[in-house]
Amino acid sequence: MNARKVFSLINVLIVVSILISACSSPAAATLAPQVVRQEAAVQPAQPAAPQEAPAAGAASAADASASNAPAAGAPAAGAVKDTSIGVQASPYQQGRLIIKNGEMTLLVADTDRALDQATSVATDTGGYIVASKTWLQDGFKYAQMTMGVPVDQFEVAQRRLRGLAVQVLNDTASGQDVSAEYVDLQSRLNNQEATAARIRDFLKDAKTVEEALKVNAQLTDVENEIEQIKGRMQFLKDRSAFSTLVVTLNPQLPTPTPTLTPTPTPTPTPVYWQPGKTVESAGNALSGLLQGLGDMLIWLGIVVLPFAIPVVIIVVVIAYFKRRKKKATAPTSTPTSSEK
Repeated sequence: MNARKVFSLINVLIVVSILISACSSPAAATLAPQVVRQEAAVQPAQPAAPQEAPAAGAASAADASASNAPAAGAPAAGAVKDTSIGVQASPYQQGRLIIKNGEMTLLVADTDRALDQATSVATDTGGYIVASKTWLQDGFKYAQMTMGVPVDQFEVAQRRLRGLAVQVLNDTASGQDVSAEYVDLQSRLNNQEATAARIRDFLKDAKTVEEALKVNAQLTDVENEIEQIKGRMQFLKDRSAFSTLVVTLNPQLPTPTPTLTPTPTPTPTPVYWQPGKTVESAGNALSGLLQGLGDMLIWLGIVVLPFAIPVVIIVVVIAYFKRRKKKATAPTSTPTSSEK
């Protein structure tokens, strides 16, 4: 009987803790900037590298650069001179978790030299090289490198890399603010840890092995969720501490000199006598002539004839009357004496 009561009480506590977590998530999202600033004030900002291997490489590179560093005020040999003014984070960015990514394609005069200078930019800004590759194409050397730089040095690294290029062919950047998600995870973590503590108390009060096993199973589920929340929070911390920048170096290709191609002189084709074409041309000419005569007759019949008929009638009438008048006015002839 006691075991059932204990098990029922545990289930009720788990349901209550879930409801408290669900109710506290919206409020935690609104208090994201304040909680993050308080956490930053309590714990110094020591961003961890996303992976142990790159972090070790960055640490060794930092140690090597520190051991070989010149005297204060003297520029490092082979390093790119940074004439830019330091960029200070705005009040909005301070205490926030922002994941930044960038891609750049640069046209450079010398690929090897630009590759060394880009590596110096990564180390000078406190970053590290994640991956690098070079290849030959048509006898020219190309290169690509992926670097991780601290988030507060992202814009500085971009500006220095632009100074290495003859021309910037592509420059893109993107960011994602995960502060609200981080604060929500922190709230969920606090609730789950409180639930785990209460379950441990019930585990101490378990009377039988069966009660202990049931309580321990509940505790295992809660602890697994706690580990998942911690892993996600650590990932967001590491990912927002260092930004990823992919740089592609393209060599400047020489301008090809155009070659003059001589224009071939056309060879005249000899023309031979072709009587068939002559007959065809003569037939076409005759057909055209007949067509022209027919067209002319049609024009005369339609355009000239209506005007010519009245004119002809008038001329005939005038000629008739003139002839008749002459006959009427002619003197009658008298017989001569000899005729008598």
